[in-house]
Parts: sequence; C-alpha cells; structure tokens
Amino acid sequence: MSIKIRKIESEDVSGFYDALCTVASEGVYLLTTTPPPYGKIANFVRNNIKNNNSQYVALIDNKIIGWVDIIPLERNTMNHVGHLGMGVLADFRGIGIGSKLLEKAMRHAWSQKLTRLELEVFTDNEAAIKLYEKFNFETEGVKKHARLFEGKYQDIKVMAQYCI
Repeated sequence: MSIKIRKIESEDVSGFYDALCTVASEGVYLLTTTPPPYGKIANFVRNNIKNNNSQYVALIDNKIIGWVDIIPLERNTMNHVGHLGMGVLADFRGIGIGSKLLEKAMRHAWSQKLTRLELEVFTDNEAAIKLYEKFNFETEGVKKHARLFEGKYQDIKVMAQYCI
C-alpha cells in the first residue's frame, strides 16, 4: 500500500468532499454530521490553492483517504493564527497517515509566517489527542458540554502551539 501525501489540487475537490462526507457521517470526529454544500467546499479548496494555504491530502491509488488543512484566521489582528482541521477514513486510521499529513501541513504553515496553530478536538477522541501531543500541541482549555449529538454531550479540548 503506497500512500502519497501532497498539496490539494483543484481536481481533488470531489474526492475531498467524498472523504469529508464519509467522516462527517460517522458523527464522532467532526463538529458537523452533515458537511456544507459541495459548492462551498469547492470554493474553500480553490481559495486555499489561490492563497497557498496549507491544505494536504493523503491518497492511495488516487483516492483521497485523508486530509489536513491549516487555515489562517481572517481577522487582521489574528491572521498570524492558523486553525487546523483534519480527518482520515476509518479503514486507514492508526497507520501513521495523520502524522504524515500533520508533518507536511505544519511545515507549510510555519513557512507561511503563521506563529500560532490551534485546533479543537473532542475530549473522548484519545487517538487524535495523542497525535496532537506528539506534535507538541498543548491543552489550553476545555469547553464543557460544547456539543450535543444524539442526546449525549461532548466536551471539546482546545489545543495550540506557537512559535514567536
């Protein structure tokens, strides 16, 4: 199994959207269980390509099986901050794809003059928390009862790292 990690390209929109829909439909790892409309995702990808934002995909046989993006915040006083989002399809978790994606995306984000990277992760997602800690993200706080899904509350851990 040969895994390729590369920057997202415009022809990846459909595959990225499919992967996003698949992970969202699990209801476990992303804030949403229904992704935005396809057109909004297409604009998101095109904007990231245009602005050279850090967005990478993992592929096996040209199928997107994972992604990561670190997108600068838009407020002029916070555009030094990148917000991280990622996902990997269930069949490919636990084999190092997340680490490979994060390594590339973080290197790119730091080179773009970002000085703070931040993310939110459900407190019960232990595998993701371990991955982020491996990459030196630190916990800054917890949002209690931040998500209500299928009658169950979930807390969200806020994690970040910075380089000044």
